[in-house]
Amino acid sequence: MSHFKFNEKDLFFILKDQLSYGSLCSLPRYRDLDEATLDMLVQEAIKFTRGVVEPLQEVGEQWGVVYEDGQVRCAPEYREAFKLYGETGWTAAARDPEYGGQGFPHMMRIVINDLMYGASQSFNMAPSLTHGAAHLIENFATPELKKRFIPPMFGGNWAGTMALTEPDAGSNLAAIRTTAAREGDHFKIKGNKIFISWGDHDLTENIIHLVLARIEGAPEGIKGISLFIVPKFRVLSDGSVGEQNDVLCSSVEKKLGLHASPTCALNFGDNDGCEGYLCGEENRGLAHMFQMMNAARINTGVSGMTLGSTAYHNALAYAGERVQGSEVTRKKPGSIPIIGHPDVRRMLLWMKSMVDGMRSMIYTGAFWSDLSLEMDEGNEKARYQALVEFMTPIIKAYCSDMGFRVCETAIQVLGGYGFSKEYPLEQYLRDAKIMSLYEGTNGIQSMDLLGRKMRIQNGVCFKAFMGEIDAFCRANIGHETLGESVESLSKTTEKLARTAGEMADLSKDDPAQWSSYTYPALLCFGDVTVAWRLLDMAVIAQRIMDQKGETDYYRGKVLQATYFTGVTLPMTLARLETCLRKGREVVDMPEGAF
Repeated sequence: MSHFKFNEKDLFFILKDQLSYGSLCSLPRYRDLDEATLDMLVQEAIKFTRGVVEPLQEVGEQWGVVYEDGQVRCAPEYREAFKLYGETGWTAAARDPEYGGQGFPHMMRIVINDLMYGASQSFNMAPSLTHGAAHLIENFATPELKKRFIPPMFGGNWAGTMALTEPDAGSNLAAIRTTAAREGDHFKIKGNKIFISWGDHDLTENIIHLVLARIEGAPEGIKGISLFIVPKFRVLSDGSVGEQNDVLCSSVEKKLGLHASPTCALNFGDNDGCEGYLCGEENRGLAHMFQMMNAARINTGVSGMTLGSTAYHNALAYAGERVQGSEVTRKKPGSIPIIGHPDVRRMLLWMKSMVDGMRSMIYTGAFWSDLSLEMDEGNEKARYQALVEFMTPIIKAYCSDMGFRVCETAIQVLGGYGFSKEYPLEQYLRDAKIMSLYEGTNGIQSMDLLGRKMRIQNGVCFKAFMGEIDAFCRANIGHETLGESVESLSKTTEKLARTAGEMADLSKDDPAQWSSYTYPALLCFGDVTVAWRLLDMAVIAQRIMDQKGETDYYRGKVLQATYFTGVTLPMTLARLETCLRKGREVVDMPEGAF
């Protein structure tokens, strides 16, 4: 039985009916493409996922990671798959053709990850990190370094990582102690990094680390951090691989999930021989790295969503097959499939609504990202940039947390079998948990959203986001079928706007109290966003039914939207009340009383 399950029709409904993603082909960069070509790319991604990536899930879980004598070995099947992933163009699908890319819209990378993360999270992290590292080099390195490093990374011959975290510098990157000393045309790198995903392995002949370090004499704090290209094996001027650089994997973490993905501690320069190359401007490393970090945060949200998605579809398949108990009204004799039980249907509908809404949230953000990057300079471009800025922490935090909850609920549908390794759901749950911790914990994301993102240019990001929902509500509040639900969204959004504004004031006057409630506020932003995207889909579905007649599929889009708004938004309103409560228990609780 295939473990990877998804609804292709749902995916294309968002891309085509809701977003009209073919309109991206009107942008100058994509003028040689059309919607049919984008459709073909998605279909080919589905084929590759099912044929190459899906089998790696079970293989990787059984093999795990082997660490011996400073070297990491992974499942042999991973090596062939990684090479094929690069050779067939998936790593560089959305990158510049000058360096081996295929020039597709940036959002297609998100669609690819949606499919392939859902099929094998552990494996797909490797090419995804490689894509991010190569993209940083593409944007900031010298032409010579670009030519030397990017093609083999995009082509599947070399891999890439992001090396930020240190023993004493997790979320506080200002505390980085790794140093860089100038030596001719390169730098000597010295320091230790931890929690480096795919930091070492045997999938490729080389691994290119993007490392944050401080050049000797640089300013303290984040202003003195630079970005360096540090290969595991030295790369000669002609692009060939030379002797091993002074980079050592000192240990591999033993983890709750992602057993086939090596999470490494790396030592740079133990023997004073680690060579690295400056990538971008001196002391601008953190700003450069944030490009990859923001992309990684969005992809973390994608991971949470798609693990939840495939968990839901596995639960749905099980519920349709598992016969247990009689129909609650006793109108049907004998035992029935459990999908006929109202409590199971409640769980399934919640999962379906959440997955569809999160996927639309993510795809919408990706669509905006293309517009923000490729439109001509002007107010519209600036507006989309503001929208992407605001949506990034919501996508990361909300989708990672709700994806985990969907996995949990899917296990509940299966009952005892969900707790068993006979079914894949327990692995999805374990693999999903890290997403709320990766790339800045969700608590940190909430402070970024309610703090920095609220304040940028006197609230331009916040106003742009609220403007999108307000415009939708004003256009549809009188909708014959959905008007009541739209009104509920409008009232909740108004309450959210007032609460966020008051919290902004509180952040200045009482930052401890403010930061106690930023996370619940972020969840409210996520609830409102999902409700908006579901209602938008419902409006489209109702219009199609009005024109062509009712079908189960389109009626389902309407019902999931009214269910989510009717059940979730009242709880959102209640949570908003807690964000401004006067009680100071969180702040005043003595440490000795915990």
